[in-house]
Amino acid sequence: MALTKEKNITLVGHSTINGTEVARFNAQIATDLNAQTTTNTYIYNQELYRKNLKQVRADSDEFRTYIRSQEDEAFSEIEETTTDKA
Repeated sequence: MALTKEKNITLVGHSTINGTEVARFNAQIATDLNAQTTTNTYIYNQELYRKNLKQVRADSDEFRTYIRSQEDEAFSEIEETTTDKA
């Protein structure tokens, strides 16, 4: 038997307008080549979402940028570890 290890990174972002959470953004970054990276957006307040569409979308774009930076960091760590073992 061999030990199989997985590492998943969970990221969460909140889009808040006047103290009310309008949307939540979640991402699971899979570091295993056989796993999937997923992103989700949940809208909690449709009225505030529609009234503040530009801000919530800006928050979403900022969160996606954050995901990419975390992916880059995680994937470079994996590559370094793999290279060190070779």
